[in-house]
Amino acid sequence: MLTKKSIISAACACAAIASLSGCGDSTDEPAAAPAASSTTAAPAAGPGLSTAETPLGTVLTDGDGFTLYRFDEDSPGVSRCAGQCAEIWPPALGAPRAVVPLAGALGTVTRPDGATQATYDGLPLYRFAKDTEPGQTSGDGVKGTWHVITAGAAGG
Repeated sequence: MLTKKSIISAACACAAIASLSGCGDSTDEPAAAPAASSTTAAPAAGPGLSTAETPLGTVLTDGDGFTLYRFDEDSPGVSRCAGQCAEIWPPALGAPRAVVPLAGALGTVTRPDGATQATYDGLPLYRFAKDTEPGQTSGDGVKGTWHVITAGAAGG
């Protein structure tokens, strides 16, 4: 049988958990609806994008020199790789910046988990977990839906 004291203790514990749950950077489950806000926070600083010469041509790379990929199931402004997919294909998070002049447009998209993901010409960017060294392109053609992003220099 519950006493008044145990009910109050449980209610306080639930209130504390609810108030603390908004303090983290992300959650396992996406929020049902975004909370109203009077200000918009700038996306976190993301990868410095560059290019590298590979047997597949000039490809887009992140700040560590790893090849970046696109996913055929994504569309401009929409990231569809989440959960287990994102473990194999980690998204490039944050607002990208060009380290070298690039022909494509840089931007961001909000992922299903609420994180900010870098984009190139509107398409979300990913690394491939099995690329273990900069310059590798082993993710190109995986399942016929993953492709390196070929990129030329701006004006080139």
